[in-house]
Amino acid sequence: MKTKLTFALLFVVNVMSAQMLKRGNEKLDTLCQTKFTAVYQYSINTSDVDKKPVTDSIRLALQVGDGVWKTWTYERYLFQQQKDEEIGEDPYWFMQSEAQMHIATTTVGHPESKTISLESIPPFQYEVTEDTEMPTWNMVEGSDSVCGYLCQKAKGKFRGKTWNVLYAEDIPTTAGPWKLQGLPGLITYAADDEGIHTFKLIGIYQETSPITYSAGAVVLKFSVEERRVRETVTPYEKATRAQILKQKKNVFGNRVYQSDPTFYMAGTKETLHLSQKGENYRFMGGLFVPQKAHKYQPLELE
Repeated sequence: MKTKLTFALLFVVNVMSAQMLKRGNEKLDTLCQTKFTAVYQYSINTSDVDKKPVTDSIRLALQVGDGVWKTWTYERYLFQQQKDEEIGEDPYWFMQSEAQMHIATTTVGHPESKTISLESIPPFQYEVTEDTEMPTWNMVEGSDSVCGYLCQKAKGKFRGKTWNVLYAEDIPTTAGPWKLQGLPGLITYAADDEGIHTFKLIGIYQETSPITYSAGAVVLKFSVEERRVRETVTPYEKATRAQILKQKKNVFGNRVYQSDPTFYMAGTKETLHLSQKGENYRFMGGLFVPQKAHKYQPLELE
């Protein structure tokens, strides 16, 4: 564990791997059924390697069940629901935004009073289990409308950031995107005081679908000896939130990262290059790695 977290990498095996969107051998536990699924547009205002401002954006799905909710990328949600036609012809394009924005899958309420985050720092994937922490909210006068819902205003502090949010009392849940929660209605909009991170509700599905959890990632590995590709399930590494925050800052926050996202992986041989619809993709340790990265903007500061 210590070796992986400090990235003293000594890979010498000649193996290529890529984590694919595979239903195959993945073993999923159903935690509960959803009451509804909310879809958000999540954006980050940041800058590229030339220090020019850019806005990264991706859709997130928030599956809300009874006391349990899960936030992950909308495309992965669609894939699990077997709505492949909505993903498009290129199953990898959204992984660019997913990697650029360092999207984690977050499940609140499983186990009870706990939050589990699946974090990626190529070439490793980590499972972080922590006590569920509520933001400190203060109500603010005024109202607004999001997706046709009348919403009330609130302001709160969470993990070193101040958040301005809207919540809809007509949607009875204390859930919200990512780890934001604890208001008497669904959080429909959230933006930090710096104007860097924004979550905005863009739609709601009234549906019943499983909220699932997987203890490992499906990875396709090419065996040189067998000259074939094998599908395996690789368990997530265990880590604490403090360890992950520190390592993400050390890796993604390093000044070299934007121009060379693999700078810390010297000696790693687990690399696979794929071409799909004229686009080239690079995977290391089964995880997508961008050719050039954007400035790291952490959601949590403490």
